[in-house]
Amino acid sequence: MTIDMSYTSLKTVSVVIPAYNASSTIQQAIATARAQTLRPTQIVVVDDCSKDDTIQKAESVAGPDLLVVRSPKNGGGGAARNLGIDHSTGDVVAFLDADDLWAPNKLANQMALLRTQTSESFCFSAVEQVNEYDEKHVLPKREPFPGESLADYMLKSGNIMQTSTLLVPRHLLTKCRFNARLRRFQDLDFVLTLGEAGIGAVFCREPLVEWRNVGNPKRVSSNPDPTIMATFLNAHPQLTRAQKLGLEIRSVGPAPGAVGALRWSWRLTLSVLTGALPPPNAVSMLLKHSLGMRNYGALRARLGARS
Repeated sequence: MTIDMSYTSLKTVSVVIPAYNASSTIQQAIATARAQTLRPTQIVVVDDCSKDDTIQKAESVAGPDLLVVRSPKNGGGGAARNLGIDHSTGDVVAFLDADDLWAPNKLANQMALLRTQTSESFCFSAVEQVNEYDEKHVLPKREPFPGESLADYMLKSGNIMQTSTLLVPRHLLTKCRFNARLRRFQDLDFVLTLGEAGIGAVFCREPLVEWRNVGNPKRVSSNPDPTIMATFLNAHPQLTRAQKLGLEIRSVGPAPGAVGALRWSWRLTLSVLTGALPPPNAVSMLLKHSLGMRNYGALRARLGARS
């Protein structure tokens, strides 16, 4: 078997960190990148017009490896990542959200795996997270099945490819970028774009990222604006009904009032019927929205639920 030399020769890594009002975490993010056993040659912090002292905090830990870029306007995480890509010089680009942390061997393990690939590929890993019920999980539980599309893997089956786990050869980023119009689903959109370009996904089972701040309503990825869902779906018209239902039912709760609850319940039923949601998950969602977050969390704790 002949190894693609463009992958065996991958050596240097640029880390792109988008930051908006990240004063309390930006230095930790930079530190976790510098603490890698395979140390990146470049760390690009893109400040997205923060209103706090994010830039000052980043510049206070300056070094030859650190480039701080000021975005000309607040464009969101997608635009900030694209600006970071434009300034990157490494063979490979790793993305790190300003409120997440990496295991020390994150880059080394993923680079070793990426170098073994014989076709155009990017790498992602599992993450460790503590959810809104204070339960610790490692996600996703599995890699994509052979022949399974990334749309089925993420949208229909509900597996995640979290942004801070992604490691992408820089030459692939000339044609695959983040959608600057989206303020949510940026990771889904970006990975689907990679998949639609014929680029394969390689999974590192070890949880190499601590995904923090999960469920925080102030986090950009928690934006509930329904127009964001419409923008995402319009960008991917080839998605199947089951893929759309899988995303919608996991992302959007019932609208206020009886009519909103009825419509949501019908979509929940359709999700089960199309195979986009396993029945046990549907029951959990129904209980969550019927009982309320606090009461449902107490029920999970009483039953010892872990999923």
